[in-house]
Formats: sequence, structure tokens, C-alpha cells
Amino acid sequence: MASNQSGNSVDLETSLGPRFNLLNPVLNASGVGGFSTELSGYLDLRNLGAFVTKSLATFETKGNPAPRVSGAGSAMINSVGLTGPGVKRWRESHLPRLEKSGVTTVVSIWGRSVEDYRSAIEDLNGVGDVVRAIEVNVSCPNIEDRNRMFAHSPEAVAEVLDATRGALLPRFIKLSPNTHLLNEIVDVAVSTGVDGVVLINTVMGLAIDRKTLLPSLGAKGGGLSGPAVHQVAVRAIYETYARHPNLPIIGVGGVSSARDLIALASAGASAIEIGTASFVDPKVFSRVIAELPAEMLKLGFSTFRDLVGVGHRGGISAVKLG
Repeated sequence: MASNQSGNSVDLETSLGPRFNLLNPVLNASGVGGFSTELSGYLDLRNLGAFVTKSLATFETKGNPAPRVSGAGSAMINSVGLTGPGVKRWRESHLPRLEKSGVTTVVSIWGRSVEDYRSAIEDLNGVGDVVRAIEVNVSCPNIEDRNRMFAHSPEAVAEVLDATRGALLPRFIKLSPNTHLLNEIVDVAVSTGVDGVVLINTVMGLAIDRKTLLPSLGAKGGGLSGPAVHQVAVRAIYETYARHPNLPIIGVGGVSSARDLIALASAGASAIEIGTASFVDPKVFSRVIAELPAEMLKLGFSTFRDLVGVGHRGGISAVKLG
């Protein structure tokens, strides 16, 4: 329970399926919080609904050439690359800090091949009580299919989910908006037995440096994120919820306030990840959690779970009539 300044109680608890309940719906997006307690200088990580690690592979990776990040109007474009120590080294050097902090943790994984995903799951099994779920990031090139994105192919997504069936924890697959097959891919994920989906990842883009007239990033193209992609996320979530109203959805895209969070929730998201806004204000997670009770009460909601998907049930008018 949380309370606003007037003392009114608001229930922020949310459910992402029978095996994964959260005290509130606010998570960090993978990639903005590091591998363990890097954000602890700005907030008590235990106040998050859950902490999401930067994506880990079964092997160590170094990332893309600099520069890796560039401003893009109301957005950010990045090509950091999936840098990381590998799952086994992460368990040795980073996991103990998360266990000491007691923060509910989601581990994000990725791979260059289907077998990489299988190996990452095997490396994670038995990881301990602090890790509660796995985010399977398929927005990366598949070296077995001419470097096409896993997330752009229903068949590849099905293969990855089949390879990760050995997971002992709930699996949430992180999907890309950069395909016209998104609805079909979600259908495949549901039929394959996924526990939930994460929508969306970044939108593909490229920025030109106005002084050099060359691509701004070392890897040339990158992923666009921030306020500019918010409505893309809303649509993906809305359409997915309409097709699969019982599928847990974690929404990501342009959230920097409680009202942004509420928009994704009303579209159908049961939890929300904040990413780019944390580069501007690392305390954004705490601020959004603190803002949320008052903003919910203004709209007539005292329970977050009642807000999820309300955009499909007549919106605020239907709530007031009820």
C-alpha cells in the first residue's frame, strides 16, 4: 500500500502471472541500471517493483565502437552494444551485491544463436531466490540466419522460446516494434508458452552529425528511445492486450512521469520499465513511484490492477459510470 499527501491509501501491487507479483509496477529498463547495484546512489533498489539487469550472454562481450550515444531531438539514439561479463562471471561478481541488497531481480539474456540462449538459461538455473524472472531479449542479430533479428521472425522467436523451456523461472520475451509481424510474433510466443511479453524495444534509426555530415554513432545505425517512441509503445501494448487480455505485459517506451505510466497501463501493461528518462534524471524511478498514488486517485482509481487495460473497457467514463 502507498498513500498520497492526503493520507488516502492506494494499492500499487501488480501481478505478472501466478509466479511473479510486484509491490509496485515500476522497473528500470534493461541497459540503464547496469548489472547490479549501480543505481543505488540514487534510490533504494528495494523500492523498485523489480530491478532488470543489462542483457547478459553466455559469453563475455565488449560492445560497439564509440561514440555510442547521441541526442536526437526529443529522443536519444544509441548503439552501445550488448556489453557484459557473461552469465557465469556475473553470478560470481555482481549477483552477490544484489543478494545483499535484497532487491527483486529480473535477469535479461541475449544470444547470437539459438544455442546461446539455451546455454544462458543453463548458466542461470539455480541462481537463487533474489532472481525472480528472466527477460529474453530477442532484439539482436541471429548469426544463423544472415544476421536477421530474432525478433523479426516468428520462426526464430519460436526456436528461442523452445530453447529456453528449461528455465526454472518465468520468461518474459522482449520484442521489437521494427516489424509488421509483431502481432503474429506475439501469437507465436503465447502458443509456445511464454509467461509474458516486454513491449517495446528501441525503434531503429540513424542520426547525422550536423558538423561532419557523417553518422553520429560509431556503429552508424542505432536504437531510438525516449518520448518520441511513447505512442509506438502504446499502440503495440494496446493491440497485444486486445488479442491476449490474459497475457502479462511489461510496457516500455518514453515513460518519464506517472501520467506516462498510466497511459501504458490503460493500454494493457501490468508493469512499466523506465529507460531513457533516467539519463536525464536518475531519480526518476522514485519520483514516478511517489507521483503515482495521487495521479491514480485523480482519475478515480485506488487499485493499480483496476487501471490495467481500462482503455479497452470504456476508459474513465466507464469507471465513473460504474
